[in-house]
Amino acid sequence: MTREMEYAKCIAVLRRIYRKGSITESEFRYTKGKLKDRFMIVENTDEAA
Repeated sequence: MTREMEYAKCIAVLRRIYRKGSITESEFRYTKGKLKDRFMIVENTDEAA
């Protein structure tokens, strides 16, 4: 599985757990940040539109 697909799968599972109410928003954000670090994801913060 490619790293992108693995990251997408992890995020999908994390969102499902969050929507279910099993984790708080702060736990969601913390875990999402850890996943980004693990998969070396960089957010594009440019607001060019």
